[in-house]
Amino acid sequence: GHGSNPDDGTALEALEFGVHARALPGLLGLCLLGVPTAARGDAIDDLKPGTWYEVPSSKLRGVCPPDSASYEFSFYCKGVMSAWSGAALDTSRGRLVVWGGGHGDYKGNEVYAFDLTALAWSRLWGPTPDAQIPSGGTHEQYDDGNPGSRHTYSGLAYLPPPTDALLSFGGSLWQSGFYGKGVWSFSFDAGKWTRKADGAGEQGYGDPVVYDPKSGHVFRRANSRMFEYDPSADTHTPRAESNGGFWAANVSAALDPDARLMVIVGEKRVDLYHLDTDKYEQDVTLSGATVLDLFGGAAPGIDYDTNLKQFVLWGGGATVYSFDPSKKAFEQHDVAGATPNQVTASGGVFGRFRYVPTRNVFVAVNSVDESVFVLRMAPGTGTPPPIPDAGVGGAGSGGGSNSG
Repeated sequence: GHGSNPDDGTALEALEFGVHARALPGLLGLCLLGVPTAARGDAIDDLKPGTWYEVPSSKLRGVCPPDSASYEFSFYCKGVMSAWSGAALDTSRGRLVVWGGGHGDYKGNEVYAFDLTALAWSRLWGPTPDAQIPSGGTHEQYDDGNPGSRHTYSGLAYLPPPTDALLSFGGSLWQSGFYGKGVWSFSFDAGKWTRKADGAGEQGYGDPVVYDPKSGHVFRRANSRMFEYDPSADTHTPRAESNGGFWAANVSAALDPDARLMVIVGEKRVDLYHLDTDKYEQDVTLSGATVLDLFGGAAPGIDYDTNLKQFVLWGGGATVYSFDPSKKAFEQHDVAGATPNQVTASGGVFGRFRYVPTRNVFVAVNSVDESVFVLRMAPGTGTPPPIPDAGVGGAGSGGGSNSG
């Protein structure tokens, strides 16, 4: 489940493939007059376009849970990122929310967040006390009624107020590794989990999801068709069906909210789903050469930069790529500054690469023992968060409730 990722050699290989490449600043000459700014006085405010920045003292390991008498939570919490797991962006507060673990890697079910204003990790909730985590078998939920730990792949989405919650779809459950049918909602206001209506039986382990701000719904590409989830009605409506099935677990997804276009990348292919017309384009033919070979069979991170109006991909190292759906083509951008490591997490990046409108940067994280990195693609320091409070688990805290 480990993918290869671009380094200096593979960037040159991309050029040999014929991928159009240029230095990032050339991309920015037409960008963003009048971008809203919010002075914070930290290094990210001063970050130049086309530059990575390594956030000091930003390793998640520091807020992992303490050990129990029989389990080393503080050691095995590495599985929160290393094991086929992703993240979602809390767009209301500007923080990356990480939830993962599962199968044979980690049984803790705690929720973490990296706050892009405080530049610090917190453990927002959990884990379930060790005594209430069942041993063996398949456990969609633990004895305290909270969700069992799982690989989360690209199955996490954030719903803004009035819902203000993290949604989790599917995944690979602790110990058994069986498919998790449950759809779970973590309310940031209440600080608790609620199980929602289960998804349909044709869904799989690594189903990518995107939140659509126009409808307020979540669109999920399952094993053989699309589904539209309505959080208010708690219903899953079947949409476009695949042509012979499109099982692919190691994929990531992002949405252009204006065009209402979902782009799914990973396992060396690109799929497109048009929300308005319910049309699914499977394994599209790309114009020119593809950079997907550089990621092996893994999932690169992908998100949509609402300032640049571009899909941006990252799969390790300094280089990033943009994808133009109209041309079905990639473009390479060599970025300056501190360089993130190659991706070592199983399956790839998934949702651990996200665009943060509150800071006008992308945030990327690969391991609980590595720093958080941010990347600015275009001028501007972002738009202040519309919600002043941090919700459950204030920024920088290491605590978290063990109650459901």
